[in-house]
Amino acid sequence: MRQDISFAAIAVILVWQTAALGEGASSEPASTPPSATLTPATQQPRNPRDLADVALHLSAIQSAIDKLTEKADKKDYTTAAVGLIGSLSGLLLGGIITFLTQRYVADKNAAHAKQLADAKAVQERELAENRARLEIGNSFVQWQLEQLSELYGPLHALLRQSNALYRHMNKVLVQAAADRFRLQPGSPGDYFDKMVFDIKMDGQWVRFRTITHISEVYGQDYRIEDYFNELVAIGGRMVRIISEKAGYVRPDQEELPSIFGRYLAHFSVLDRLHSYRKAKHQGSSQGNDPARNNVRETDMMVDESAAFPEEIQRLVDTGYKAIIKELSEWRARATVD
Repeated sequence: MRQDISFAAIAVILVWQTAALGEGASSEPASTPPSATLTPATQQPRNPRDLADVALHLSAIQSAIDKLTEKADKKDYTTAAVGLIGSLSGLLLGGIITFLTQRYVADKNAAHAKQLADAKAVQERELAENRARLEIGNSFVQWQLEQLSELYGPLHALLRQSNALYRHMNKVLVQAAADRFRLQPGSPGDYFDKMVFDIKMDGQWVRFRTITHISEVYGQDYRIEDYFNELVAIGGRMVRIISEKAGYVRPDQEELPSIFGRYLAHFSVLDRLHSYRKAKHQGSSQGNDPARNNVRETDMMVDESAAFPEEIQRLVDTGYKAIIKELSEWRARATVD
């Protein structure tokens, strides 16, 4: 580029010099002989003023050439800088947008994943709670089935059997001696059928108690001995169940264990009295002397406090019915679910 400008400047100078020389030649006198213009030795010297003007013009031309050269050499980076800044700005803006977009998507995915995790955790917790409730329910149902089959069910059946036999014996005694025995309605809490069996003692009607009145009926030709024998046998089975299965008592029947204790005490007295009366009756029927058969001559002394605890009927029936009801409710819920 700089060389092109120099060549152009030289051409300008040559043109300008030729023009100047032409002007000098035209200003010469016409009378100059031809031989004077053709011979350098005879050529007239130039005017110093003309030479100064030429130098001045050359200097101005050189200065113009230098300015053109400097301007040509000076590169303009504005466009490139603007383009570069635009490109960088675009890249930066694009990166920011991409980062924010990715961040938004990542946050949204994380929030969705957290929601799914929370929902799964809630579902798993609910399933665990349901399984726990089911296991507890199954354990509770199993425990109730054991309570029913080991304690309440057998006692409930044996008490009903004992009550039925006892009533049969009562009716036999009433038929045998209506003037001494009677069966009449009692209060709502009296036994399972709300009836009361009485015996007349010294002209007064009193409540019949097996431990205090056994000697009045057993072996007295009323033919009720087999009833008594079976009642005592049933009592023996109840004692065995209570002794082995009392741990199945329902938590809401705190008084039942103490009633069991009273029944065990009652049966101990009844069993001894029955053994004595049975042995004495058998000895008398066979014509044997009770003394020779190691039979006591008198009954053991007893007290009313050793009588049959009637509360056992109510408590066993209540517990039995409660278990049956709860098992039925569990079965109904299981069927609905």
